[in-house]
Amino acid sequence: MQLIILAAGKSKRFGRPKQLEEIYDNNTIIDYNIKNAAKSQINDIIIVTNKELENKMKEKYSMKAKLYTSNFKNKTIGNLYTLYSVLDKINGDFVVINADDYYEKCVFKKAKCFLNKKNTNLAVIAYKLKNVLTSNGSVNRGIIKKNRKCLSDIKETFGIEKIDDNIKDIDENILSKNTLVSMGFYMFREQIKKDIKEYVEEAIKNKEYLKKELQLTEFISKVKCKYNIYVLKTNAKWTGLTFKEDVKDSYNFFKNKC
Repeated sequence: MQLIILAAGKSKRFGRPKQLEEIYDNNTIIDYNIKNAAKSQINDIIIVTNKELENKMKEKYSMKAKLYTSNFKNKTIGNLYTLYSVLDKINGDFVVINADDYYEKCVFKKAKCFLNKKNTNLAVIAYKLKNVLTSNGSVNRGIIKKNRKCLSDIKETFGIEKIDDNIKDIDENILSKNTLVSMGFYMFREQIKKDIKEYVEEAIKNKEYLKKELQLTEFISKVKCKYNIYVLKTNAKWTGLTFKEDVKDSYNFFKNKC
């Protein structure tokens, strides 16, 4: 079982590389996620970064993970392409996470238990929306719909923000605080690699990346009819880095945990 950390983003809103931002006790978000994964005996770790950060990332993480570079004409074209760029390095079932989101150890434990079952099912960790908002601006989240235990749809929803007592998206739709959302934590079986390869290469051939980034949420939505994708709910709290003001909130989050 491998852990794939997608760390090829440019951190434009943040203003500096989030992948290297030390939050508390000299630890980055990536450091904390690696520690929590290790507590569930997930120790085979791949970090995918971009060309600009390659040397600094190797200096920081080479003792903890295998480092690879995602590079497409010197620009990032979405987290699905980042994953695609290391498909040949993945052997067996795997977990995918974001570099700038923190995941509690209980979430890695759920992933380990799920992937230990011998079947072809996939899964996504579903958070409550109220637990994954920042007080420093609007965010994008993959809103999940499910039919009993399995995912029926997932849609990237933009501009989500708590305003007064309401949570609204960019279109002013009011969202329930208990709406289930993805924070980019997926459990995949090895056979999904073929679907990812075909999907990304078709998108590149048709130059779809010129219109929009290639996102995992859209890919998941496309393959939901082919696979049983289980929705594993969690009450875990989240912290992460979207805006530079989030550093203070994350610092307090980890300080209170220690």
